[in-house]
This record gives sequence, C-alpha cells and structure tokens, in this order.
Amino acid sequence: MSEAEETQASAPEATNPEIVETNSATIELSESVVAKPPAPVEEVALPVAPAAPSLPPIVVVQSVTARDTAGPRGRARGSLTGVSFSLGTGVTAFVGAPEDGTLALVNILSGAKPPSRGSISVGGAHPERSPAIRTRIGVLSPEPELPAAKTVGELVSMALHARRQTQTAPSEVLQSLGLERLLSRNPRSLSFAETRAVELVLALSTPSPILVVLHEPMSDLAVNLLGVVREHVRRLAEAGACVAITTSSPADARALADEIYTLHRGSVFRDERAYQSVPRGAPLLVAWVRPAEPDQGLAPIRRLAQALAGRPEITLVAWNDEPSSTAQAAEIRLSGLDLDACALALTDAATEVGAVIEAIAPTSPGFTRLRAAAEASDALRRVATPLRPIVPLGGIR
Repeated sequence: MSEAEETQASAPEATNPEIVETNSATIELSESVVAKPPAPVEEVALPVAPAAPSLPPIVVVQSVTARDTAGPRGRARGSLTGVSFSLGTGVTAFVGAPEDGTLALVNILSGAKPPSRGSISVGGAHPERSPAIRTRIGVLSPEPELPAAKTVGELVSMALHARRQTQTAPSEVLQSLGLERLLSRNPRSLSFAETRAVELVLALSTPSPILVVLHEPMSDLAVNLLGVVREHVRRLAEAGACVAITTSSPADARALADEIYTLHRGSVFRDERAYQSVPRGAPLLVAWVRPAEPDQGLAPIRRLAQALAGRPEITLVAWNDEPSSTAQAAEIRLSGLDLDACALALTDAATEVGAVIEAIAPTSPGFTRLRAAAEASDALRRVATPLRPIVPLGGIR
C-alpha cells in the first residue's frame, strides 16, 4: 500500500468545535446541541474470575542479528541488530520497510535462513534445524516460489500430499479464497499477484499450524474479498496459532493484528511513542455523508450525529461541513473500541435518519509518522543508557 493510500483517509480538523456530553459519547459540533443530562449509573459488584495461567510463548527471539539477501547481487537490503522479543497465540504485526529488516525477519521466523547471531525457537525448537516444526509453519514470502507443476491444481495436490492431507481436494483449498478459477492454470502463467494468492492459500491451510508468517497479506494479491483473508487470520489465532505479519502499512496492521510493533533500522519498538494505534478520543473511522434529498440541508446530518452519540459502540462523534455550490455534504469522524462495530453503527444510523454514506475509510497513523516516532524513541533510549567508561589497554590504574 502506498504512502498516498495510507494518508488519504486523514481528515481536516473541524474549526472551533463545541463539545457536548451525552450518555455514551462526546459530540463535536460546529453548532451547539442540547444534550440530556447523563442518567445515574448503579454500581454493581461483579465476581472476579481467577486469573488464567499464562501460557509459554510460541516464538522466542533472543539477541538476533540477521540480514536478508534481497539487494543487488545478494547484498543485504535490510538487517536486524540484536533483536529480542517473544510471541504467543494471536496476531502480531511488525510495521516497517524492507530496509528496516522486515525481509530478514520473515527469513528467520520461517526457518528459511538462520540468524548470524543469537537464537530463535518456535515451539521450543530451532525452525531451520527441525523439519517437523517447519511443516507446521505457513509462510507467505516476499518473493513467492511455487514448485514446478503442470497446473495449479496439481501443485496444490502435491502440497497436500506432502502434508499428508490426502482427504482434502485441491479445489476445496483454492475455493477458501475464491481462487478455484486458477485450478487448471499453468503456474508459470500466473501473475505475481496470482502467485502470491496461491502461496497465501497454502499458508492459511497449513495443518495444525504453530506459526504462520505473512508478508504483506493485504496487498499484491489476486483476491477480491480481503475481508476473507482477515477472517482466516482470525480463525488461525483463535485456534491457538501464532500469526506474525510484516507490512509497511499501519492501516493493514491495525486491521489484522492484536499487537503491533514498529521495526525501524533493524530494531523493534513496542511503546506508545513508536506506535499509537488510536489514542482515546482520536478518530477511528472517517465517512463522507450527505442528506438523501438536497433540499433537506444539514438536518439529517445533525440527527445522524445525535443518533451515533447514543450508540454504545461509539465513544466520540465529530462532524465538519464544507460549503459547496452543489449538494451539502459533511465529514463524520468516529471513535470506538472496534472498527467494524463503528462502521455497522454508522450504517444503521444513516439508514434510520435518511442520510447517504458516499465513502468510508479507517484512519491510521502514516508510515512517516511511525518512522518519526521510532526515531524519537530510539534517541530517548540511547540518552537513557549510560556510556561505558573507556578502559586503557593496560587496565585500570
């Protein structure tokens, strides 16, 4: 996803908004709105469930230094420098560019290449040394390589046979992402996006997966419904797998992942300065809406904002109208705990008040903003680390 695509959803700030408190949300309006006083809330003591025992991590990376060979003549395009982290069940995204070490990270996680220093274990074993572990690792690599076969169906059949999934038909695997149209195609005739789509469907169908490593799973894919990819990723995590995603798109990371790291110049950051998913009260979703009838003015938009303020899924509603010589339109920004819930609440409320949604998109910090935050975090970390004293070769006198 390009930088322009990442920033196209950013919304201009409303000028001089007034803030009105309601029962369940805050509305920022260009004009005042009368709000009902909040109803008293009765506090009820709920039983506290005992804490579940913590599970051991699936992936453990300790002081790893590694480099890729994606540059010209096998030179490194990016590298990792002394990286340490652990991953458990769920979806974790690493946001960065190849120059930051995303390709090197895919190599060591998948077992394609061992690190030059440090250690990595998956399920307690080194993936580059354990064939049993590698058969349980699904991979969507940066440069997909499919085995030679006459047709895609034969290729998938070979993969299923190697996995001992003899009861599964190739068409069933391809159909899970709507790729059954490729069944009779020659793999050499596939485009780059189609080749990646076939490798993705094989990665997502890994039997008893312990780890699934996906590089840019939402871009350069011949898949019409990317929501289906997200559903498959969530199912893998819910089944107990560790899903690691590398991407240069903060929006894709937020759409897929439970936890997000920033990978910057070979180092991994995980704090609010390095990545801010959405601060409390910041817009999560931006939509452009207009009245169903041009002669209605902005009254339906105001009713839409009030209706959204009463929804429990929404924590903040902001709207801003721009003067136009044609039909009046407004920009609505929403915040909430869940992106899908916000979108559904917006759709329901628009239907109720008679407003038309012309466009809708998630908001997310851009890649440039993440780089700047990571630079600041790295600088603070270096300042906080005391310098080691220089000792003469002859020892301390």
